[in-house]
Amino acid sequence: MFEQAKKKIENEFFPDRGFGKMRLAEAKKAISEFGKLSDDETRMIDLMIFYVEQGVDFTNTYGDISENFYSSMESMYENALKKIGDNPRLYQMFNPRLVSLINRTGGIGWGFQDTLREYYSYWNPNGDEEEED
Repeated sequence: MFEQAKKKIENEFFPDRGFGKMRLAEAKKAISEFGKLSDDETRMIDLMIFYVEQGVDFTNTYGDISENFYSSMESMYENALKKIGDNPRLYQMFNPRLVSLINRTGGIGWGFQDTLREYYSYWNPNGDEEEED
């Protein structure tokens, strides 16, 4: 179930053949369906972060998208942070990916990196942004 959801998300951005259709609603639907069928919070967070990673990879591959696209990515990033909350195990597990996303958005427009950094700083239980190793 998890792998199927992950593949659906990936196919919207980077299908095996052709170009991604980037139907964000379809990618988000895969996450929401997984959430309805599973109570695995860790994998749910994983899918949410994966969605943002795919969006960042897509932008870095093909160039800037629209403001709505970035708003969707930002919202999903913040929702993942909210689910992690102050759980040290989840924070430790996902922190490298969360920081990596911030680091990989430097050249992207629409204030994307600033917004991710702001959400990270707000929801981060340590209150600081750790550098990626």
